[in-house]
Amino acid sequence: MKLENIGEQIAERELFLQNDPSVKVLVRMGKPQPFPDGLGYYCPFQISGFGTERIFYAAGEDGFQAIELCFRIIGFKLAFISREEGQQIRWECDEQGGWGFPFPEEFRDS
Repeated sequence: MKLENIGEQIAERELFLQNDPSVKVLVRMGKPQPFPDGLGYYCPFQISGFGTERIFYAAGEDGFQAIELCFRIIGFKLAFISREEGQQIRWECDEQGGWGFPFPEEFRDS
């Protein structure tokens, strides 16, 4: 399923690049919605700031699971972007260098 927007936004987090804090990475999450066929829910999200504005989503049996999985996928996407771009993405509220989203330890910046 291809989405054109995230729908009703329920959350937003601003991250930045460690070596250039003026570069912002914005994570936006939309409200979970039922799939058109009524089988499960999806939670849309967008990560912008690296030349992409693409909309992604996580799917779950209900809205709560869709949100939970959305957090995990955001963590993986940020880890992938950070590694692919050779940039250390940071969140001002995490002194340990995290983003406030779960992500695999093997992707943690050193």
